[in-house]
Amino acid sequence: TEFCDMRAAYDDLPEDFKKELQGLRAEHYALNSRFILGDTDYSESQRNAMPPVSWPLVRTHAGSGRKFLFIGAHAGHIEGRPVAEGRMLLAELLEHATQRKLV
Repeated sequence: TEFCDMRAAYDDLPEDFKKELQGLRAEHYALNSRFILGDTDYSESQRNAMPPVSWPLVRTHAGSGRKFLFIGAHAGHIEGRPVAEGRMLLAELLEHATQRKLV
């Protein structure tokens, strides 16, 4: 198992890209990562037991005050953007965050 440093990933972004991300929110759904793999055999009650949650793409650590990316396989789309566009942005951010220098 490896971990990427989402603080360093945010710090490494160009300033204009950081500004673009401010205020954007992603819908996170626990089963999204399963759906990506084709594992979709869940009952309606199972799906409803884990409703989607909205989180900002950029959060601030309460202790250090450092900003970090809040993304991952559970993030399915960007609120207020066309689904395809939002997913492309999430994929771009995840690719950036998982560069060898940030893992």
